Amino acid sequence: MASEFMIKKIVWYGAGRLGSQIRPRVVATKKYDITFIGRKDPSEYRGKVPEGIPIVQVDLKDHKGLVEALTGADAVVVFTHFGPGGDLDIIEIALINAAIEAKVKLFVPSEWAPDTAGGNGATLERIGPNTLPPSPAIAPKRVVHNYLMSRSAEGKIDFVSLHVGNLLLNITPFSPMDLSKRSASLGDGGHGLISVSSLDTLGRGLDGLLTRYPKVKNSFVYICDGETTLQRIVKSFEEASDTQEPWEITSFSIAERKKAADERMRNGTFTWEEFAGVLTIPFTGGLTVWQNPDNEKLGLEPPSGDKAQKTVDELVQRPLQCMKMS
Repeated sequence: MASEFMIKKIVWYGAGRLGSQIRPRVVATKKYDITFIGRKDPSEYRGKVPEGIPIVQVDLKDHKGLVEALTGADAVVVFTHFGPGGDLDIIEIALINAAIEAKVKLFVPSEWAPDTAGGNGATLERIGPNTLPPSPAIAPKRVVHNYLMSRSAEGKIDFVSLHVGNLLLNITPFSPMDLSKRSASLGDGGHGLISVSSLDTLGRGLDGLLTRYPKVKNSFVYICDGETTLQRIVKSFEEASDTQEPWEITSFSIAERKKAADERMRNGTFTWEEFAGVLTIPFTGGLTVWQNPDNEKLGLEPPSGDKAQKTVDELVQRPLQCMKMS
């Protein structure tokens, strides 16, 4: 009986904040031969790409050159910019088309956060009971999801979309917090549960889906460390600080914030304010509470309250350490 195909050679696209923190974790497993590709001169990526990983400059408009760069790879992993003007869909479709021609087996799109696909808690009757309606803010990711589903159904390439709840890296655009002023503005009072994940869990989850291919192919996978609330996060800041002085907490309506952002986008205004106005819902409004976490599918421990609190504590310690050093 022939052994199952194993992912060995990976082409990695993206050197942003998140990708640069996850890539060393995957490299440390010593399971994969990784080549990094980017649009800038290789010298621009020094310090962002681990020593020893080949760096290849590519032109996304040069299809032939992209195919050449991806030829021989088993998988393409993407961490690219998600936001106004980021061209996430244009970038990834260029990579997908080249990957298909290069006969790459697996494409892992730039996901890593909220349920922009609408698969969390999905039912047979509809995509998801609480999913986001169509919006320019989430359109690029849905373009990529739909394109991958279409091509996978044709047998041209496989994909896995990995969703990890809230990584707590960019929480302030969605619920502003000011450590120095000890103040926070929380959507709907910050009482709704949100699933959270650490960078370590994301790294191990990515490794898990790569090692378990093709068992998990053509699917949307949801993992997390556990659940918490914005109120719990603020309380953790209070408990970890030198003074026990309580924070000043104000509340805003997540629904009203999104309604205003939708109206501005309909009138041709799409900035980071509108982006955050829409994505406050999946990032902190309850849609990131995974109904049936897939931790076990990727070889991860089940979610728990202790693990969630550990992730929150890691968030709290970062700015506190910076304040002590300043």
